[in-house]
Amino acid sequence: MIDSNFEIDFVSDNKYENITVEISYKKQMLCQLNKDSGADKIEIEFFNDSRCFSKDVKHKFNLDNFMTILNSTKLDLINT
Repeated sequence: MIDSNFEIDFVSDNKYENITVEISYKKQMLCQLNKDSGADKIEIEFFNDSRCFSKDVKHKFNLDNFMTILNSTKLDLINT
């Protein structure tokens, strides 16, 4: 079962030519995926220094769940 604390949002970010996807955990953005370099070269940008994380939110979660979310989000982005 996938952790329901993860959220996936498709956004139009002015920094990118194509639509991007943000992955959040407990309402705090973790990373953003983009396909500006091509569908076969999806890039991921992690946000840690530029975001103010709430002290009560621990960014510790199951790796397999996170990898499943990354892979399914990547496929969704490619097909968008």
